[in-house]
Amino acid sequence: MSSLGNLGPGRPSAAKSKDKLMQSLEDAEPTRRVNFELAASKHQKLRIQAAKRGMSIKDFLTAYIDSLPNE
Repeated sequence: MSSLGNLGPGRPSAAKSKDKLMQSLEDAEPTRRVNFELAASKHQKLRIQAAKRGMSIKDFLTAYIDSLPNE
C-alpha cells in the first residue's frame, strides 16, 4: 500500500491564488467608469494605435493618462 503523503483534495494553488486576490483587492484604488461617444473614424484611429502597440483601448488610454503630469 502506498502513502499519499500530504496530498489532499482540491487545487494546491487555490489558497495562494485566493491570498493574492484578496491582497490585490485590499490594495486596489476605487475605480470610476468613463463612457463617451466618439466618431467612428476616431474610434478606428484609436483602435489602430492601440493594436499597433499590442494593447487594448482601455490599456492604451490608461497608459496615456498615466503619462500625464500630476497637477
